[in-house]
Amino acid sequence: MVTCCFQIWPWFRRRHRRGHRITGRVYVLAGVVPAGVTAVYIGLHTPFGPSTMVGNIVIALLWLFVTLRGFLAARARRFDEHRRWMIRSFVLTMSIIVSRIFAIPAIISLAQVVDTVYAGSDELMLQSATSINIWLSLAFSLVISQWWLERDGGRRRRAARPAPTP
Repeated sequence: MVTCCFQIWPWFRRRHRRGHRITGRVYVLAGVVPAGVTAVYIGLHTPFGPSTMVGNIVIALLWLFVTLRGFLAARARRFDEHRRWMIRSFVLTMSIIVSRIFAIPAIISLAQVVDTVYAGSDELMLQSATSINIWLSLAFSLVISQWWLERDGGRRRRAARPAPTP
């Protein structure tokens, strides 16, 4: 997560291109690839039910996919494409934090109905809360990354547009 933050920091990218390349390789090869593969394994063996299992696997595979697409785009010197894929990778990397934030209201809300909806089963309630966390964090992360890309694209288009002549 630390190397990922260095990757999106504009000042660091502009002033330390070599450092950006090095931390980028560390992020991809020592961070995302082993963590993504491990996340798939953990997803397959989660005790929190099938919805959480599928959610974890989807996030892990999507994270690996977007990161590798970004890495390969950089290797091919397609830096605009690289940047777009790596923004998605950054947001998916941070989705684990987002899921923890969503956990609090989900557990508090579902704990109120554990006796009625879940027949007193705390285990079923936790499975539902975990599933909500996974899927909400994925959806939220994808929306944020798309917003970021669209917002930035609009700025670039406005900046590239010539000023009107009086």
